[in-house]
Amino acid sequence: MKTAGIVLGLMLFLLPMAGIADATEPLYAAQVSWLPCKTEAELSQEFQRMREQGFDTLVVRVFHNRGDRFYPFIQPGADAGVYFKTREAPVVADILTPLIPLARAAGLRVYAWANTLSTPLTGSRDLHGRRYELAQGSVTATEKLDPFHPEVRNRLRALFEDLARYDLDGILLQDDLVLRHTEGFSAAGLSAYLNHSGQLPDPKDFYRNLRRDAEGRVRVGAYSAAFRLWARWKGRTLLNLATSLREAVRQINPDLKLVINLPYEVLSNPEGALAWFSLDFAEVRKCDFDYLGLMLYHRQMARELGVSIDEAMRLAGRLAAEGAGLLGRPERLLVKLQAVDFENLQPIVSKERDEVSGKLGRQPFSKAWFPYVRP
Repeated sequence: MKTAGIVLGLMLFLLPMAGIADATEPLYAAQVSWLPCKTEAELSQEFQRMREQGFDTLVVRVFHNRGDRFYPFIQPGADAGVYFKTREAPVVADILTPLIPLARAAGLRVYAWANTLSTPLTGSRDLHGRRYELAQGSVTATEKLDPFHPEVRNRLRALFEDLARYDLDGILLQDDLVLRHTEGFSAAGLSAYLNHSGQLPDPKDFYRNLRRDAEGRVRVGAYSAAFRLWARWKGRTLLNLATSLREAVRQINPDLKLVINLPYEVLSNPEGALAWFSLDFAEVRKCDFDYLGLMLYHRQMARELGVSIDEAMRLAGRLAAEGAGLLGRPERLLVKLQAVDFENLQPIVSKERDEVSGKLGRQPFSKAWFPYVRP
């Protein structure tokens, strides 16, 4: 009887852990930047077409930058903003109310693809960040929100709470949740870093071996040790914001999953990723997001790294395996694969898509094709 009691106790202890392990399922997602549909009937047909291709998850863009194509099935109410009801940003239209039931009827999970620091918040107050201009040696305003400003953080929380009120399965954070190597020099950022380190960040001490390229742009040859400390601190600020958004949406919907987008450099060039984006894979991993979206866009990688497409495909496979190994569970790594050539906007043929997918091997990664292309 005593042994049976011990076994029963272990089972009761392990049941919650088993529930946690099962909560993060592998996804096979179509990430949608635009849909050619004009009516709800056409949307329904498109979602059924996705399901027939094997997709089980729809990741739909719910932000609209000025100059983007509008979804054909809406009447736009603003030239930039979001596609859901909120008071925190201009509302272009509410696409989620009609879209979610149609996608669910086709058997699809629904994730909202949302931006953060690029969100055009309502109101006239200047909440934008500041960057250091290497050529002029001066500080100017950026187009992105200042993540150090308390009002920005509070309003983004409110924005995401409004998004979480829809019947969603998850939210994918756009890759605008970064600070570039010259960004972060707002008054709020300077003050916060002074409180953290006891020193004001000095851009003149950060950037070494400056030179001009053929186009006249100033390039940085090296970064100082002081810059590395600054970049890591900026990265922790961004992750604190991301975890705060996760807490906000979980208060509305405890089952909502959160995915954070990451560039491939976090694994291929960690020092570069820290400098260029204020991102560190090891720090992101500690935050225990439901999924990490690793952007392994093979043609983009080939162009940026100056390698062949075949080499870029092999690199994508290696980075996916490395990321899964560091996470411990491959299904938590959402491997983002390229479906359209970003230079000529032509769909990548199925043979090439099959080849890059094959380079990932047999591990049960979560996968997302971006952008979704109608077959």
